[in-house]
Amino acid sequence: MTEPTMNEDQNPLTKPKFIISAVVVAIIVALGIILALLPRGGGTPTAEPSHSGSTTASIPASEAAAASVCGLPSGDQAKPATTPTDTKWELVGKIAAPTAPTQYGPGKTEANGLRSCFAHSPTGALYAAANISVLSATGKARLVYEQLAVPSPERDALLNQPAPQETSTVTAQIAGFQVRSYDSDRAVIVIAAKGSNGALVSVPVPLQWLSGDWKVVVPATGSTGGGQISDLSGFIPWSGV
Repeated sequence: MTEPTMNEDQNPLTKPKFIISAVVVAIIVALGIILALLPRGGGTPTAEPSHSGSTTASIPASEAAAASVCGLPSGDQAKPATTPTDTKWELVGKIAAPTAPTQYGPGKTEANGLRSCFAHSPTGALYAAANISVLSATGKARLVYEQLAVPSPERDALLNQPAPQETSTVTAQIAGFQVRSYDSDRAVIVIAAKGSNGALVSVPVPLQWLSGDWKVVVPATGSTGGGQISDLSGFIPWSGV
């Protein structure tokens, strides 16, 4: 599967007014989920989102509390403080994605490659954030926004954008995580990724529990606050490659 890339003429991040390095941008593009969420204008990435700063859908309590769409148990509600020891990894294209289909998810994998249904728990949210990022990084960003995003004007705007041409060969692998925040229906999982050129980025992935699964939230600002990091300090190491 061809790794996601951007044509330089189409990519506003390559213009001089952006101060993000080309290396970091390349990794961000490779990780996919950040691509559409980076700032549209000049300047540095915004601060990482909190619940108060993220766009979230107003949903009935019954939907927020809905059981898993594929019957996964909610399980332990404690935030993972160490590397999940039972993680198995599957290659999706060239990128390793975590899987525990009867415990954390994805409980469903479709013929089109969509990986969905994650446990209603902090670890389930972690698996959801990782798999959403990997799907987006392997050419399925549109499918993610169609099927695994909270409905909103911001999501619709992304779906109305033309798909970028793919020209870069930079790839990225998951390297670690933080559970930045979590409650019964919202979470912010920060994924650390390492590019094939050795550079590191962090990617906050805001999620909302909706209709029995975790969905990615497209922030009103257009940015989740992803950017370069110097090392994995503060992250729990987690990788399949």
